[in-house]
Amino acid sequence: MSRNAFVAAARGDRALDLVIRGGDLLNVYTGEIYPADIGIVGDRIVLVDRDRQYRLDAPQVIDAQGTVAIPGFIDTHVHIESTMVTPPAFARGVLPFGTTTVVIDPHEIGNVTGQAGVEYMLQASEGLPLRVFVTIPSCVPAVPGIETAGAEFDAAAIAEMLQLPRVVGVAELMDYPGVIRQEPRMAAIVAAGLAAGKALEGHAPLVNGRELAAYLAAGVDSDHESRGWEEMVEKLRQGMWIYCRENTFRRTASELARALREVPHPWNVAVCTDDIDPADLLANGHMDRGVRVLIEHGVDPVLAIRFATLAGAQRYGLNDLGAIAPGKLADIVLLESLRDVRAKTVIAGGQVVARAGMLTAEFADPVPPPLDNTVKVGSLTLDDFRLRSTAAEGLHEQTVIDIDANRTTRFASASIPFRNGVAVTPLPEGMLLLSVVPRHGQSHAPSLAILRGLTLRDGAMATTVAHDSHNLIVAGRTPEEMLVAAQTVIAMGGGAALVQGGEVLARVHLPVAGLMAAGSVEAVAAEVRNFNEHGRALGLSGTSPVLAISSLALPVALFARITDLGIVDTLTQQFV
Repeated sequence: MSRNAFVAAARGDRALDLVIRGGDLLNVYTGEIYPADIGIVGDRIVLVDRDRQYRLDAPQVIDAQGTVAIPGFIDTHVHIESTMVTPPAFARGVLPFGTTTVVIDPHEIGNVTGQAGVEYMLQASEGLPLRVFVTIPSCVPAVPGIETAGAEFDAAAIAEMLQLPRVVGVAELMDYPGVIRQEPRMAAIVAAGLAAGKALEGHAPLVNGRELAAYLAAGVDSDHESRGWEEMVEKLRQGMWIYCRENTFRRTASELARALREVPHPWNVAVCTDDIDPADLLANGHMDRGVRVLIEHGVDPVLAIRFATLAGAQRYGLNDLGAIAPGKLADIVLLESLRDVRAKTVIAGGQVVARAGMLTAEFADPVPPPLDNTVKVGSLTLDDFRLRSTAAEGLHEQTVIDIDANRTTRFASASIPFRNGVAVTPLPEGMLLLSVVPRHGQSHAPSLAILRGLTLRDGAMATTVAHDSHNLIVAGRTPEEMLVAAQTVIAMGGGAALVQGGEVLARVHLPVAGLMAAGSVEAVAAEVRNFNEHGRALGLSGTSPVLAISSLALPVALFARITDLGIVDTLTQQFV
């Protein structure tokens, strides 16, 4: 539809297509709430009739009595792959919660299938009611030489992909030590983003002082990894965008609420989800959850909603989005309460797409999902999971990776019994064998370590969701169970398996790059719930047992990790 039609309707010289009538409106620009009807033509808002002076009418009218209209939520940083479904299924899952725009980082699939994976995420999100913008992965792999992935992006490849449609930035620069030290690869990637005039997305846990100044001076100006309110305050004062993150694994809304008592008027705050597993999504919501938690911790509802709407649009220069005003795209959510934020009606592009938590829009997948088998593992044997030592017999001190309830890891040591040069299994109570099996066709053998503190009392688990290189990660009490779990995942072409003895207790089928299911959120969520229930019965704690070991292969997370190449001290980026 032409801009002339929008202007004519705003003047009153053309009929409206849709009117949202009888409710109140939250003005995210001014913070006011007042009665207003909203006139829409095509996919645009053309008139906001405060106090209903124009008596708007149209062939389609939505009765908004008892509700407050707010803009659709904008998720400033999300990995669709973490929800374990393809972009169309993800859209069907999040639209009922009021999310109408997302900025995705497809570095999960990028690490498996390279540029083809990034292009698939663009093609699979084309024309959906959910608006999908893309940041180009900067860490494929996160740290070359420390891990191997299915692809490798250098600055030239990233510069080329920055020209693709709907691309708004360079995705989270997780190798923040490389940026701070201006190592050639990361400096060149940052330079490519700056040259293209794109946003540079950050990942800087616990970075402060002069290192923070260096990260900002490089041109990176956002972060979703802040651990506490003091860290957030320092970064906000330095002009860094802070993304409030509330998801399955990290919950920072309460810390942001505390930070706002120190700096009550920041403009550089937005909201993101980052990683949400499918069962958690259906049970607890998407962006709406983060807004609710902010409000529960004392943040004014108007401010919380502004963070989750207008701020995200401003961050990325999405000038058509983030507010309810003439000329903006008609992405609108009707709420019955500004304190218990839950979408009653969701409108995307001028069309009702969800009511009362249920999707009402029907749309086809733009392209079929790629189902080529990406799990390329050589033959495995029990010897691959047997820990060996030059010490033949008795107790011997070994380096172990300790993990706590917050999934923070540190190096420690423990006495491990050996017999004939092989660790006796099951290992002492509280300890597991942990391995990363190359699954991208690499020729080297799996790595192997000891993990303490995971709480898996019995059995083994394996998954190809192993951030971010997504090799096959396996943890278990015995080599026999680990082998069964690994072989089960390989046979599925990717996913997760839980084993006890010789029995497979649960499976999650993820044949799309070993990361995503080809079906609905509901279908994969059912498999995840089943896995989680069996995992908890075996002692796994946390909100998502299926992903309990997924981040242990990420060599830019604090402090001890294991990749397909060995055990890594992530502060020094050296093998242990």
